[in-house]
Amino acid sequence: GKENPNEREQIMHLLDVYRSTEGFVASYLPRWMAVGTHEGLKGGLLTIQQREESHARVLETRLRALGGVPQAAVPVERQERELAFFGSPDTSDVEKLRVLDELFGDADAFLQPITDLIGQIHEDQQTQELLRTILDDERATIQWLKDMYHRLSGSH
Repeated sequence: GKENPNEREQIMHLLDVYRSTEGFVASYLPRWMAVGTHEGLKGGLLTIQQREESHARVLETRLRALGGVPQAAVPVERQERELAFFGSPDTSDVEKLRVLDELFGDADAFLQPITDLIGQIHEDQQTQELLRTILDDERATIQWLKDMYHRLSGSH
């Protein structure tokens, strides 16, 4: 069938924005690891950092295969705010985890906008499944961060 150009444009936009976000997260996690005080947390963050870096690479590769060019960037204000927060030795690991726990809330609800977009893809099965498998990683990451928060904070 003939590809829907509107779908293709939406997919390329999603790939680009998602790529920029994953790349940004991959760039600030080493700063957190450098100032973190819990060895177990550092191990998990390293795995997550590698996942996010891999996602950014895969998303960019797919974007370019579709004829797109990486353009999206995380806003500078957000970069500065998050780099300062997660890279600060004055903010505890538990506090950083608490912020993420609140941000993510229910993992499925947090990821629903991307899940919805995946469901709207009809022509590009490669991108559809690429995104589905990335979301599986995201669910694992969110669950681990939430579990680690509850373990370190002593809350259930």
